[in-house]
Amino acid sequence: MSEHSSVVVITGASQGIGLSIATHMQALGYQVIACSRHVSTELEALIQKHPNQVTHQVLDLADEASIKACAKAIFSTTSTIDVLINCAGIASGGAFMMSSITEMKSLFEVNYFHTLLLTQYIVKKMMIKRHGVVLNIASTAGILGDKGTLAYGGSKAALIHATKVMAAELGAFNIRVNAIAPTVVQTAMAKQMDPQALATLAARSSLQGDVLPDDVANLVAFLVSDQANKISGQVIRLDKAMPF
Repeated sequence: MSEHSSVVVITGASQGIGLSIATHMQALGYQVIACSRHVSTELEALIQKHPNQVTHQVLDLADEASIKACAKAIFSTTSTIDVLINCAGIASGGAFMMSSITEMKSLFEVNYFHTLLLTQYIVKKMMIKRHGVVLNIASTAGILGDKGTLAYGGSKAALIHATKVMAAELGAFNIRVNAIAPTVVQTAMAKQMDPQALATLAARSSLQGDVLPDDVANLVAFLVSDQANKISGQVIRLDKAMPF
């Protein structure tokens, strides 16, 4: 499989980590299908600069009908999907006793259930071709037991488990499935976090400096490449040597 003819679907591609991944994958020669609710100014600029290589499809992971419509639209433009990168997600913080079950259900719908629904649609195409790569952007919140991460961390823990199960089941079709679990990445979402929580995480890490969207994108580029063709079912921590 030549990377320069490969098709990659990226969710949450309008900003932050997803946008950085889309930019990196375009630079590597991939045909990029960027999925998001809206087209940001930055994504629009990338599309205009590379109109034959980067396209956009509307995707709202909170809406099951939107997921089905997005998959149908993708299938109308390409018969082959080589890589799926599940990057879209929402965050929510709060103590256990103050967490609304209704809000947690909504968060799990986006971060877990509907992410898996889209993956089921896309993987069907991969199974027919008997090759593909699925990469889930998880979080160290799904591994740690930090206060205030019940809902978000729980959804990412579920996604990590799903990654391992999918890897075990889809390996027979030559489909690799891995997850990246970064610590806090410098995005707009990070700015919503409690400053004390950010300071605690930073103090726990052995390495200094911020984790940037490009750091995640660089790791993505390796894990979806043929250089990583024997790596599957793994959760790669991008956490500056954070002890557990």
